[in-house]
Amino acid sequence: MKEPVQKNLKDEKKLQKKVIKSEGKELRFKQTLRSLPDGVILMSDSWDIQWMNPIAERDLHLNAEHDVGKKIHACYPNGELLKNILKGKRQIETQNIHGRIIEIRVISAGTKYKVLVTRDVTEEKRSEEFRRDFVANVSHELRTPLTVIKGFLELSEDWQLTEQQKKHLQLMYEQVERMGALVNDLLTLSRLERDSAPAAKEPINLIKLLTESAIDGRFISQGNHSIILEHLDNATVLGDPVEMKSAIINLVSNAVRYTPQGGQITISSHRSEDGLVISVKDNGIGIAQEAIPRVTERFYRVDKSRSRETGGTGLGLAIVKHVLFRHQSHLKITSELGKGSNFQIVIPNDRILWN
Repeated sequence: MKEPVQKNLKDEKKLQKKVIKSEGKELRFKQTLRSLPDGVILMSDSWDIQWMNPIAERDLHLNAEHDVGKKIHACYPNGELLKNILKGKRQIETQNIHGRIIEIRVISAGTKYKVLVTRDVTEEKRSEEFRRDFVANVSHELRTPLTVIKGFLELSEDWQLTEQQKKHLQLMYEQVERMGALVNDLLTLSRLERDSAPAAKEPINLIKLLTESAIDGRFISQGNHSIILEHLDNATVLGDPVEMKSAIINLVSNAVRYTPQGGQITISSHRSEDGLVISVKDNGIGIAQEAIPRVTERFYRVDKSRSRETGGTGLGLAIVKHVLFRHQSHLKITSELGKGSNFQIVIPNDRILWN
């Protein structure tokens, strides 16, 4: 009879060791989560709060002592925003009772648990707003002196000048024009960054839009490239006409700058499962694969010298990205060095009427 009793005691000790080891791991895990700069709330799959760290309590004005065991949307004062998360939206921003801007994300942790992560982005947002205001204000201030300088340069056409003086004035005029284009692009980008709301759904005739973009592209090219249209769909795009035309012309202009003289640029469209695809394809210098994710950054240039020579501001693709964001669309880029690039605008089905 002693052997079964001893065996049970051994099994009980093993089990106790496992429990102690497991509790130790859980304690270390929670201590780690407590020290994180972000808020963390552990929840069941049915949104019941199981544990939270002090940062989460501060960010969402919760109290672990009273709120653990309750559903998250029953505890947080701003229930409407959390309802968006319950509907499937996995990232939102809210303002807590202290006026701080909190980013909330939900991460699935297997089939039984969810993790809600909070992050105070107030200073980040203030910094972004300060930068946007600074850029917009400086750009507005630059417009007046540039207009005055340009006016005097235009008056100089009637002066008696030497050939050397004419060359100097022409160079000054070109730089003023380039500066003016930069100011206009900065103001456009600033406006788009401020207005992130979905764009209007005005009907835009696709064939007319692409035809006009090709005409503008030929003017920019000054006859140095072949710009052709092919496979145009008879469709209506629902969006902001000025913004959509700006996005396409920026792509065509970009293709002109990075395609050597005599090259070809093709503007086309086709229907896909995701919606309508507008393509601007060239046989220019191409883009290295590692550079593709960066080409929509402000002032990023694949070839700095070439872009400056052709009057690029370095903001065209950043403008395209923001325009497409307002139209729930996205930009797809494929390219190969020495063979050319293909920039595709993918517009979702709910912004397309097929004629």
